[in-house]
Amino acid sequence: MPIRRVVLAAFLWLTVLPACGLFSRRSDEDTSPAESEISLQVESHHWSDIVVYLVNGSQSQRLGTVAGLSTIHFAFPYRQLATGGKVRLRAYPVGGGASFTSEDVFVQAGQGITWTLESDLARSTLSVY
Repeated sequence: MPIRRVVLAAFLWLTVLPACGLFSRRSDEDTSPAESEISLQVESHHWSDIVVYLVNGSQSQRLGTVAGLSTIHFAFPYRQLATGGKVRLRAYPVGGGASFTSEDVFVQAGQGITWTLESDLARSTLSVY
């Protein structure tokens, strides 16, 4: 009799636990677009170090610094973009000089941005892939 109870209890646990979702896996497809990340690659042809900012309306968020004549990758959550995926980037030279703010670019979840900073920041290019 006790063996039947143990077997019955084990059977119930093995059927109830999966129904509770304890053994389920979340796939990458379950994530919402707001939880995805935007990849930003900054290639600097500028002689000075550049501080890169993400601009959303009147607010700006520092993403990091790219050293002169180098390339760096940043990532930020899609939810930090303005409504509709609008993004602006700002480059601020550490050694002085005028900062540069890109035009508005629209990005969808899962896309990436490449920003090439030239020695004259006004000639910089921005592309979405």
